[in-house]
Amino acid sequence: MVACVAENARRSFWEEWSRVRCPALVVRGESGWMPEAEATEMRVRRPGTEPRVIPSAAHDVHLDQPGALHEAIEAFLAHTHAGVDTSKPDHMP
Repeated sequence: MVACVAENARRSFWEEWSRVRCPALVVRGESGWMPEAEATEMRVRRPGTEPRVIPSAAHDVHLDQPGALHEAIEAFLAHTHAGVDTSKPDHMP
């Protein structure tokens, strides 16, 4: 497990991120370890990425602010679903 986590710290995943074709919500805690610049870069590399910062939360947003996380996900899904043409086989907007 340690080796797996260590790889995440050393390896760049930008190539994989660039291949994602569905809408994406990037959630980070206001005092979490993900730098704002990284979230911004995610949006630059993948237009349509929606960043959200959850106030009074650190890395474990789901534990620190579960209600705010739920609201962010619910709003993202409602917005995303409104723009989806379900007649397309892959449901891409």
